[in-house]
Amino acid sequence: MDKSSQEIATVNTKAEYGTAKKRLNPTKRITYLATLVAAALAFKLLGQVLTFGGFKITIVYIPWILSALVMGPIGGMTVCFATDVIGTLILPTVGLPLPLIVVSNSLFGLIMGLAFKIPKLNLRLKTLIGTAVVICVCTLGLSTYALADFYNMPFWVMFVDRISQAVMVAVNAAATVFLFPTLKKLGLIDKT
Repeated sequence: MDKSSQEIATVNTKAEYGTAKKRLNPTKRITYLATLVAAALAFKLLGQVLTFGGFKITIVYIPWILSALVMGPIGGMTVCFATDVIGTLILPTVGLPLPLIVVSNSLFGLIMGLAFKIPKLNLRLKTLIGTAVVICVCTLGLSTYALADFYNMPFWVMFVDRISQAVMVAVNAAATVFLFPTLKKLGLIDKT
C-alpha cells in the first residue's frame, strides 16, 4: 500500500506521549525528530547572530519543549542531544562539545518530557513545572558548572551571568504555551 506524504505526516490520534499521547509510527517519529532538530539548529544559529553584549536572544528551547511534548522524554532528549552536538560542531567559534553541557542539554528534553507525563495536571502547569526544574537543574546547575569549569571562573560569577539564559528559557516556555491552540488544531495535543 502506497501512502502519500500527507498521510505519512498526519498525526495519529491514539494515545501514548505528551498530552495527546500520540503513538507515532517509525516514519512519523523520524520525520518529527528531523524537523525539530532542523528547526532547533536554525534557531541556535540565529541565536549566535542575536547576541548583544553577552546577552543572547534565542528561541532554540521552543523546538526542544515541543519535542518533549509531542514525542515524550526520549524524543525530547534525542532532539536536545542532536541539536547540541551538531550545533556545536557546525559553529566555527565553539569547538568540540563539552560533555557536561551535552548531558545538561539532553536532560532538558528528558525532564520536560517527564513533566508532560505528570497525570491530572493542566498542560500549562506541566510546562511551568518542567521549565522550573530545567532552569534549576540544567541552565543554572549543570551548564553553569560546566561553563565555569571550562572558563576557569568561580561558579557564582558564571551563575550571575547565566541568569539571562534562564530568563530566555522561561520566555521560550511561555511562547510555547501560546502555540498550544495551534498544536491542538493540528492534532498534536488533545487539550491545553
